[in-house]
Amino acid sequence: MRGPRTGIAGLMLAMLFASASIAAAQLPEVPADAFEPSSNCSCHAALVTQWARSMHAQALTDPLYLAKLEQADRETGGAVVPFCEECHGAVAAMAGEVEDRVFSEQGGEGVTCDLCHQMTGRQEGRIGNTSIVVTPDGVKRGPHDDAVSRSHESEYSAFHETAEFCGTCHNVFHPVNGLVLEATYTEWLEGPYSGEGIVCQDCHMTPGPGVTKPNPGRAAAGGPDRPHIYTMTFVGGNVALGDPVLAEERLQAAAEIDLEAPDVVESGGAVAATVRITNVGAGHYLPTGLTDFRRMWVELVATGPDGSETLVDKREFHTVFADADGNAPVEIWDAVAVDSDDRIPPRESVENTWEAVMPEDGPLALTATLYYRSCTEEFAEKAGVDVPTTTMTSASTLVYTSEAEAEAARRQAPGASPAAGGGLLLVMTAAAMALIAAILAYFILRHRASSS
Repeated sequence: MRGPRTGIAGLMLAMLFASASIAAAQLPEVPADAFEPSSNCSCHAALVTQWARSMHAQALTDPLYLAKLEQADRETGGAVVPFCEECHGAVAAMAGEVEDRVFSEQGGEGVTCDLCHQMTGRQEGRIGNTSIVVTPDGVKRGPHDDAVSRSHESEYSAFHETAEFCGTCHNVFHPVNGLVLEATYTEWLEGPYSGEGIVCQDCHMTPGPGVTKPNPGRAAAGGPDRPHIYTMTFVGGNVALGDPVLAEERLQAAAEIDLEAPDVVESGGAVAATVRITNVGAGHYLPTGLTDFRRMWVELVATGPDGSETLVDKREFHTVFADADGNAPVEIWDAVAVDSDDRIPPRESVENTWEAVMPEDGPLALTATLYYRSCTEEFAEKAGVDVPTTTMTSASTLVYTSEAEAEAARRQAPGASPAAGGGLLLVMTAAAMALIAAILAYFILRHRASSS
């Protein structure tokens, strides 16, 4: 990790960020009391409970974010902090609470309910960097055109049903040079989901992974039963700090893995195994977001007949940034270019062929596993967060040293034993006897009927 910046270079970087932050500031000055705190949203208690567990609610308190923010603050002389906080705490930024980080109730709630429900559109130009338009007039906007409340005015908003609504924050460009740092919205826009009319809310604001609509229910206590309401879970891949059950469920539905290898390879020979990973469940790249920070990787492990394991090879899927001198990897505030971007677009596949060595005796078990972490182990330890590694998906196969060894294994497999074959024969015999009995009964009854 790079140490604190000193001297003229550090001062110039701080000045550049400071001027860029001022130039890029798009949010108006709005007092915090123009927004309702979540504690005032009791009519929507079920939805507030969902939101409270989400990363939106933790946008300003997430310890991983705070650890990274502290590093950025130190290395840029504080210049980068206002830029980051505009997305993570737009209410606080508009209320002037960011500099000292002394937050009001509303400002400290990060991406809070009333921020989103007083949004009325997006600013002109590129979507991202908090390009939101807020109309803090107390009117609550959402996807229902017949909403009625005794405590506030309500208004239908088609904007709330668009991906652009989410893209205002889920695209991030470097404030100095415009380099794309996060592009979740753009990845969706340029992928197949946008052409099919599947938007962010369809996957991240409905129960379970993927599009699970309709979701019938009530948006408010005493409100009407509706054929569909959105959840406020905003589930992503954060198992450590978000809802672990929902996050893990989503990660495990995001990708499929295929493993191809020959059935038989002679002792000492090279076993060529092809590992293919397909992004089947995400409308954006895998992974997405701040992908120089997040980690997704696949490992191919060979296990011999004695139980010994060998890592054959691995591949990581993330973004690496470079600075003006061509150094890589570097932190996002130093980045001027993308050095590499090894991630998987929606509904696309990547594959690798790796070689294992066949042992003297078989079988050799090959297992390919795709893993995910919200950050590296080292950074999690620094931030004081227990970040688990999630197994997204895996596939296995066996390789034998000869056809005879393979055939012997097949004979010993469950369902292939003589006992199993005998059981099947008994079932078939019983079925045949029952059929014969039914035919005989039919003719006996017919004969009796004709006799009478």
